[in-house]
Amino acid sequence: MPQLRVKNGPAQGKIYDLDKDVVQLGRESEIQVLDTSASRQHAEVFAVGDMYFIRDLGSRNGTYLNDERLEKDDQALLRVGDLIRIGSTQIVFEEPAPKRDDEPQFTSGDEDLAAAVELHLDPAQVGSAEPKTAEASVHFSVLYDMSKAISSAFDVTSLMQKVCDITLEATPADGAFIFVREEGKLVPVAHRRRGEHHTSVQVSSSIIKRSIQHSRSVLVSDAMKDKRFSGSSSVVMSGIRSVICAPLVAHDRITGVLYLHSAAIDRIFDDEHLRLVTAIALQAAVAIEAMRGREEARRQLISVFRTLMTAHEEASSAAEAKGHSERVYVAAQAMCKTLELPAVETHTIELAALLHEVGKLGAPEGAFEREDTRFACASLGAQMLRRIDGFEEVAITVENHLERLDGTGGPRRLIGHQIPRPARVIAIADEFDRRHSAAIAAKAKPADAVKQALMGLNEECGEKFDADLFNGLVLALRSGSLKLA
Repeated sequence: MPQLRVKNGPAQGKIYDLDKDVVQLGRESEIQVLDTSASRQHAEVFAVGDMYFIRDLGSRNGTYLNDERLEKDDQALLRVGDLIRIGSTQIVFEEPAPKRDDEPQFTSGDEDLAAAVELHLDPAQVGSAEPKTAEASVHFSVLYDMSKAISSAFDVTSLMQKVCDITLEATPADGAFIFVREEGKLVPVAHRRRGEHHTSVQVSSSIIKRSIQHSRSVLVSDAMKDKRFSGSSSVVMSGIRSVICAPLVAHDRITGVLYLHSAAIDRIFDDEHLRLVTAIALQAAVAIEAMRGREEARRQLISVFRTLMTAHEEASSAAEAKGHSERVYVAAQAMCKTLELPAVETHTIELAALLHEVGKLGAPEGAFEREDTRFACASLGAQMLRRIDGFEEVAITVENHLERLDGTGGPRRLIGHQIPRPARVIAIADEFDRRHSAAIAAKAKPADAVKQALMGLNEECGEKFDADLFNGLVLALRSGSLKLA
C-alpha cells in the first residue's frame, strides 16, 4: 500500500498509509502539517483505481510537487519518490518494499573447517563410488528431473529457482540457495526453504570460500556437535547442523555456488547427498551458461530491431511518430515486469512492441492512417513476421494489437479473451503512448499529459482495454519502473 512519509520538521519520520480514497493534508487535516505556511485544508491525495493524484485545495501559499507549483484544483499523478512540499515541510510519496525475512546473511567467516568432507570436481571421482541400488534410483530420478527443468526453463532466473526446488525435494535440506558472482560479489539469486520460515538464514562465508578457492564441493555434517565449531557463532546461533556447498562450474569457470543447510538432527547430510548435489550443480552450471548465451542472442536481436524501427521513425515528418516503437517497448516491458508475466511471454511482448508497426516499412507515409486502412498495417506486419522462423507468436501479437474487447477493433473483430494476452498488453502500451504524445504536442504539462492519458484509458477499461493489464501500467508508473522522458 502506498504511503506518505514526512521527511522533515516536527513530524519527521511519521508515516501515513493511504488506506482511504481521499486523504487531506493541512494544519487541521488527517495528515497534519505543522507548518505556518500550511492552510487548514491545504491539499488532498486521492485514488482513482490504483492511480494516486494530489490536488491543491486553494491554499494560501501553494502546494509544490517536485518544486513545481500546482494551481488551484490542479491534479497531478503521484509516482514513487515524488516530493510534496507545503511551506518548508517535505513529504515523500512512496511504496514500502516487501519484507524479506528469509534473505540470507553472510557470516564473518571464522569457522574451523578441519572436519569438512570435500569432493573434487572430477567427473570420474564424482561417479567412482557406486551408490546403493535404491540411492542410484533416486539419483537417476533427480537428474532426470533436472534434465526436464533445463529443457522447459526459458530464462536463467526460472531455471535457478527450479534447481533449488529439485534439490530441496531430493535432500533433507531445510533450505537451498544459489549464489552467483556479480561485480566481484556473491549475490543470492534463487532460494527455496522448507515449510514456513520467518527468520533470516546465516550462510557460512568460510564454507563458500573454501568451495570456490579449491573448486570442490564441501560437506560439513553435524556442526552443532563438532567442538571445532564451538567458537563459531555463525553456525551455532543459526542452529545449522549440516551444510553442503557445491560450486557451479562450467567450462572451467566458477560462476557461483549451490548452498544447502539443515538444522534438524534427523536430517543430516551424508556422502551420497554430497555426490548428488555436486552432480546437480555441475549440470545446472552448464545449463545456466548455455541459457545466458541464448539470452545474449535475444538481446542482440532486440537491439537490431530497435535500430531498424528507430531509423524508420526518424524519417517521418510526424513528431509523435519519432521514438514511438521504443516508447511502446519500454512501457510494455515495464508492464510485464510489474505483472510478473512468464519470461517466454515477456520476450514475445518485447519483440511485438518494437515491431507492432513493422507493416509500415516501405509504405508511403500516412498510408495506414485512414479508418478504412489502419488495420491493414497490423495484417501486413504479421505477414512479414511469419516469414521469420520462430516468430509465429510475435506475428499473432502484432496482428491482434488493434483488437478491442468489445469487438470494435480489427482486423478480425475479436472479442474479450479471444484476443491473446500479449496483444492486449501492446494495445494498452500503444494507446497510452499515443494519448500521452498527443497531450505533450498540445503543450500540456508533463504531469497533466500523463494524467490525461491515464484517465482516458481508465474510462475505456473493461470495454475496450483489459482492466487488470491497465493496472499493470499504472503500477509501473507509480513505482517508477516506467519512467517517461
